[in-house]
Amino acid sequence: MMEDMKNNSVLYTPRQVATFYSIRKDTLLYYDRIGLFRPEIRKENGYRYYSASQLAELDTILTLRDLDFPIPAIKEALKDLNPGSFVELMEREEESIRRKIDAYESLMKVVQRIRRGVSDASKAEKGRLYITQESRTYILREPISVYDQTHSDDEEWENAYRRLIATADGKAMMNVGSIVRLDEARTYLGSLCREVYITYAKPTRWSIPAGRYAYMYFQGSLSGLRSFYSAFLKALDDDGLVPEGYIYEELTISSLSSRDESEHVTKLMVRLEDSSEDK
Repeated sequence: MMEDMKNNSVLYTPRQVATFYSIRKDTLLYYDRIGLFRPEIRKENGYRYYSASQLAELDTILTLRDLDFPIPAIKEALKDLNPGSFVELMEREEESIRRKIDAYESLMKVVQRIRRGVSDASKAEKGRLYITQESRTYILREPISVYDQTHSDDEEWENAYRRLIATADGKAMMNVGSIVRLDEARTYLGSLCREVYITYAKPTRWSIPAGRYAYMYFQGSLSGLRSFYSAFLKALDDDGLVPEGYIYEELTISSLSSRDESEHVTKLMVRLEDSSEDK
């Protein structure tokens, strides 16, 4: 039927063409209005007619549309359609699709990381010490302005966080937390931190290094932070574990997933020195 239509010398109305191609008549009228595909004949009474010879061009338009080419790209392709220009068009679109795939893969990592974090924090026994082997996690970090060497100011923490997100790709951001020096954690029990960090779905110059880590979850508002640190450090000492470097303090269940502060969960995590058996 379609070949008969294209080989016939008669003219076709927008409704007939729309029926043949299983598209809406309004689509043809829209293409006419924007100058993408205009009827060959427009009579004084306003009736539009397409010739059979035009339909090859409509084939191209609809094929490119189904491949998600934007209207400007389709218009550009039709200006000088030949095998060489068509190959170039496909190559550009292929590269565009690759970039979209990369973006969606990054977004998938963010969604998966947030989902796993909230799920694990919900199910884990609070106040229990866990040991795990972690792979490298990319992060972005920003220093906090510290004026009192015994505690961090909440407003300065927020300022550092705002500076961080201003330079980050929001679609690659995962969890947010604070970096606390181990010696200061023992002295000030979490009231003093010097950096804000976000875990990131893309490679960065900074990372939480791979290694053996101890971590513990605590439920409740951050008003109990000192007791969280006290319990965490005591559990490490009781088990004879030797931490090194920094404590990563992460609000795993936050206002993002619960408005009730009593449901918020903070995760404290620290890298452990290699045991003598591992050396």
